[in-house]
Amino acid sequence: MDEKRLSGYIDELNAGKRPREHEGGYYEEGNDDSKLLDTVRRVRSLRELEYPDELFQQRLVDSLAEGAGPKSMNKGKKERHRYKYAFFYPVAAAAAVILLFAAVYNIFPNKDTGIVYAMEKAMEKLQAYHGIIEVSETNGLGETMTQSKREVWADKEGNYYIKDLEGTSQGLITANNGGQKWQLRPEEKAAYLLPAFPDAYRFTFELGNEIDDVTKAQTVNIVGTETVGGRKTTKLEIIPDGGAPYYLWVDAETDLPLQRVSAMQNAIQIRVEYSSIEFIDEIPQELLAYHVPEGYQEVDASNEQLVASLEEAGELTGFAPRLPEQVTEGYSLDRIAVDKAEATVKLYYVAKDKSGTVLLTQAKAAGELEPASEAILGTVNNNKAEIITTDPTSSIRWQEGGMEYSVQGAVPQEQLTSFAEGLSGGKVMIPESTETAREPQVKVEVDQSVEENEQKSVDAGHSPWRLDPVFVSQVFASLLLSPEGIVGDYPIAYENIEIIENNGTDAIAEIKDDKSIAKLVYLKRLVRQDDTGIWTVVGYDPVK
Repeated sequence: MDEKRLSGYIDELNAGKRPREHEGGYYEEGNDDSKLLDTVRRVRSLRELEYPDELFQQRLVDSLAEGAGPKSMNKGKKERHRYKYAFFYPVAAAAAVILLFAAVYNIFPNKDTGIVYAMEKAMEKLQAYHGIIEVSETNGLGETMTQSKREVWADKEGNYYIKDLEGTSQGLITANNGGQKWQLRPEEKAAYLLPAFPDAYRFTFELGNEIDDVTKAQTVNIVGTETVGGRKTTKLEIIPDGGAPYYLWVDAETDLPLQRVSAMQNAIQIRVEYSSIEFIDEIPQELLAYHVPEGYQEVDASNEQLVASLEEAGELTGFAPRLPEQVTEGYSLDRIAVDKAEATVKLYYVAKDKSGTVLLTQAKAAGELEPASEAILGTVNNNKAEIITTDPTSSIRWQEGGMEYSVQGAVPQEQLTSFAEGLSGGKVMIPESTETAREPQVKVEVDQSVEENEQKSVDAGHSPWRLDPVFVSQVFASLLLSPEGIVGDYPIAYENIEIIENNGTDAIAEIKDDKSIAKLVYLKRLVRQDDTGIWTVVGYDPVK
């Protein structure tokens, strides 16, 4: 089994998801790959390892010395038998730890797993932090310029308060307390109320996101030690899957990242660092209390109105909203709101430990469901569904009985699925990435190295259209008509292309244009199989 597939399997287990290998008969009892995956699953279900501390060796030596002393020599067989097992179990446990580390090294030879694990554990213990983030860029001539400087307060529950100290947004304050999000814009003398959820983007160099990226990386290597902001750090070289390498400096004391430097791309290198940081119990409550400063005008950009009941929501929207028949364990209804502009009812469910929020929306359907071009196409209660798995926020959207519903949140996919099934009363079916029922009649030659370089270019902000399978199909179908190149508008219109199959890795686009040579265009994510991966045409079916 290749490392990439095994790593993805473990990532899905860690995220609380049901791995695709367990669906549709793909998980086969008895074969070698299935045995390995079953072993990983069983190990994952065990309680967390408790690693020997620094005094373990000394305690082990002491216990051996005591067991070998004169007093123990005078004990009977039964007592010696007890000492035998008292010695055996600690040694066996230590041996198991050593074997586990050896196994992990063999499975992931490109990762310094110790420091990755330490970072994950440090993030679990972190309650909140306060720091100054500085962003600077260095050009090919070695000249460095500061882009921005901001003060950040953040906690593990998703609350934050950010004040821009330098840069183009100097003076801007952005905050989110879980119930409200707002921006104070001094240049406008305005307080903007914004949707508190979903809030996919918090701020650059958010510690949790940085650590998530490290755990998903293809390669993580320790390359040295340096001092950053007066703190001793470990320097890591990180190579993401299909991306350009970058460096991360991790505080040796706290095991949390302090600085990131990107690869030199287009003669620009970006450095983001905490010039100062402190770890605290909570964000000061006064920072998370919304108020309009004197002389400011309030601008409600959220269009949300909180209501006390579903009856009130129904009176405002003109339809009777419904609650899900079942709710994911650990969640409870936090608040009900109505989007006044869209006549939409919003139900906010929050986990008891504040670890996640799920938003359920419902409104009268306005026409047929038109899935986003990047969406996976599945079904909810046998109705066509748009399934988006972007990081960190995912969503499921479908229509049923003249209504349109959606479920979204930065939570494991299985939790969204549970809410969607509770709201619809039927099953959610998501196609597996291994499901490729059709093969193209005409195959297109692909140079993998070219695609990998193109992925790096897109990662650097160029050719974003490669992330849109409709746009990629439009360019391909148009070039079939004009192989010498295209001047002006594309001969195949974007709106005349429909994605009819998409499982997140493979997609098929139907060209609904009489001029087109291609009827169906087959696409694949060859470099990276997530929402950041580019699409590549691998074949097509000609018009008959």
